Amino acid sequence: MSVTLRALVLPAFDDLDGVPSEADPWRRGYEFGGAVDVSGLSAPLRYTDRGLGLVPTGIGKTAAAATTAALCASDVVDLAGALVCSVGVAGGPPDLPIGSVVIADRLLDWDDKCRFDPDGEASVPIAPDPYTDREAFEFDPELVSRAESLAEGATLREPDDIDAPPEVVTGTNLCGDELWHGRRLAEEASWLAAEYGCDPYLATEMEDAGTATALARFGHADRYLSVRGVSNHDRQSGRESARESFFSSGFEAGFEAGLENAVAVARAVVDDRLP
Repeated sequence: MSVTLRALVLPAFDDLDGVPSEADPWRRGYEFGGAVDVSGLSAPLRYTDRGLGLVPTGIGKTAAAATTAALCASDVVDLAGALVCSVGVAGGPPDLPIGSVVIADRLLDWDDKCRFDPDGEASVPIAPDPYTDREAFEFDPELVSRAESLAEGATLREPDDIDAPPEVVTGTNLCGDELWHGRRLAEEASWLAAEYGCDPYLATEMEDAGTATALARFGHADRYLSVRGVSNHDRQSGRESARESFFSSGFEAGFEAGLENAVAVARAVVDDRLP
């Protein structure tokens, strides 16, 4: 007998040193009385009697795709009709306040490109990959619209020492396995988003393109949603180098607010699907 889910939440990590677990807020908010081992997963799938499932995918597109495919292919889990929701932290451009939440309407694979040595022939040393025909993944517009409406009732935490309050926005999610930081790389990311007609990007993360690809292969992509809380900005803000900015003591200061707000928005959507 399989476990039938009405909603499945996929955080990326549970035990990353130094930052809050993306799974903990869900364990605190719901009673996950059941657990089942699924072949191909690195952790048990936990579930409630209301049909909410929870399992971390692991960091990166490869881990996310493997976890999602294992869930889709398993006879132990029934995902037919289930909302699948990636929820976690993300980077973002500097004009988006820390703690803001991005509901993705498009998803662009940052790694699907061709990179060159800088040679002066072009201002940006990248181009679309000529051997793939991928375009940006588009989330179901009705699902995104419903999430936007439900998000209006979510209360967002304001981080300490903020210049502007966080907000809920909808836009492009840029996913890549490469953990990057800095102005020059942000210019390249913006160029690629514009090249695919989905600029500006609002969130940068490392899992959702793998999740979306696996769901699409199994016919579940129309029930997929990505909700990401901005925990840090993707480039330095002052005269410091990108390396100095990334390894500064305050770089991870927004993780708690970013995660808390992403979960607050996602819970509004998930609870709408549960009995």
